[in-house]
Amino acid sequence: MEKSLTTVMVGAIHLALLSPAAVAEPQMSAGASMGQVTSVSQLSDVRPTDWAYQALASLVEKYGCIAGYPDGTFRGNRALTRFEMAAALNACLDVVSDRFATKEDLATLQRLSEEFAAELATLRGRVDNLEARTATLEATQFSTTTKLSVDAVMAFQAGGNTRQVVDPVSGNTFTGGSYNPTVISKVEINLNTSFRGTDLLTTTLEVGNNGLDTFGATGIGTNGLIAGGAADYSGVGANVELSRLFYSFKPTKDLTIGVGPQFYPSDIVDTNSYANDSFTDFSSNFFINNPLIVPYAVNDPGGAGVSIEWNPGGGFFTLRGVYVAAEAGAPTGIPTGGGLFGDPYQGTVELEFARAFGANERNNFAVRLQYTNSSTLNISQNAGGVNVELTLGKFGLFGRYAYSDMKLYGDGATINGLGPFTVDPGVFVLPAGGQVNTTAQTWMAGLAYRDLLAEGSLLAAAVGQPFINSLASASGINDATQTNYELFFRYPLSDNITITPVFMAITNANNSATNSPIFQGLIRTTFSF
Repeated sequence: MEKSLTTVMVGAIHLALLSPAAVAEPQMSAGASMGQVTSVSQLSDVRPTDWAYQALASLVEKYGCIAGYPDGTFRGNRALTRFEMAAALNACLDVVSDRFATKEDLATLQRLSEEFAAELATLRGRVDNLEARTATLEATQFSTTTKLSVDAVMAFQAGGNTRQVVDPVSGNTFTGGSYNPTVISKVEINLNTSFRGTDLLTTTLEVGNNGLDTFGATGIGTNGLIAGGAADYSGVGANVELSRLFYSFKPTKDLTIGVGPQFYPSDIVDTNSYANDSFTDFSSNFFINNPLIVPYAVNDPGGAGVSIEWNPGGGFFTLRGVYVAAEAGAPTGIPTGGGLFGDPYQGTVELEFARAFGANERNNFAVRLQYTNSSTLNISQNAGGVNVELTLGKFGLFGRYAYSDMKLYGDGATINGLGPFTVDPGVFVLPAGGQVNTTAQTWMAGLAYRDLLAEGSLLAAAVGQPFINSLASASGINDATQTNYELFFRYPLSDNITITPVFMAITNANNSATNSPIFQGLIRTTFSF
């Protein structure tokens, strides 16, 4: 036997036993191999420049014991399974023993086997150890269908106002000066389960420390217009709660249907690459979602409902629809009864066009046209909106706009600066049994720059007005328009940890010219694993 043949055979044994991939690679199915090749040129992916070309040529053309795949390839860079190694080695040994082997050849092979006995035994031991460890992992793994991920945010913040801020509902006045610094935390534990590979059951548990920021503690807190600037991760309770329970599946390749007793409209519509997630980009809930397209009274508590997403042919257009009832678990509620079809609820339809372009598709453009019909605490509305984003290399531009036709109805129905978000007494009182029509607008715009100082970083700033209301009030509300500002720089310390300085400001809070500007700064640290 020629030395090249024995060397290749021993090398094949060595590689097959050494590679962990050989243990995990699935066995080649019956019939997956093509017929015996008679020339190395029949293997389309083997080149004369390949390091093993001469050895393959010898095995194919001289000994005739190598076969390829049905498509005429050899796939020399693919990991070899132990089954495949055994089949290939047996084929070559059969040829050697039946046609070519001499006593000298067999003696040489025996000598090589004995010479490398210790090394082969060591390699077999390593493979056996890997098999044992794999079996242990499979026996003790968390789940064969579920992946666990955790997002945790910790933020230190401080802020204040220069003169005073008046709560238009309670009448309380917050005098000028700084507020005590606070520490805010929020943790989301996500269990993502797939039973068929094309479906997903999302279960999210949420817990915080009841921490409030300056904007959340000022004025009317979590119910008022200032809450449009409050950090989205503030005010989360210290008790573990079910944040999401939502199941989605694909009846066809291009269609996704979702249903669940607890999820959020913003999980389905009004996404944006630059302004959508308080863990990674803007902190204030106003810059995360359009307040007229995704009303706070529904999106804050979430609720039960259904969603649909259709992307024909995987192309540029995607149609989405979502319906969520915030009091679906209560047969009665305030003001017009709960249940799946009771107040508060929202239904939204969104048509998206998104396309990547440029060299290596580094740039992209997306526009989303939106319509929302909602009834939220004695305020019904029909709102139309647009959500756009443009990426040019490392630069990004983004914005949202919406216009709403509102109706305030019911005995004693009232409105504050937030319009569809909440109803509080004392600001505007309807006549008994009456109805008042009004309009509202909202807008925001921003710019961003990626990978500044480090890959994965994001510097972004935005400005906007949450609620431009046509309905003036004698109590000093809506005699001005609130304007929100936010600037942040997200810097990755590692793949799992980011630190983000944030600066936020609000002028004419609660749409009142008498309220002084409010400022706050945060240092946000996010852990994802």
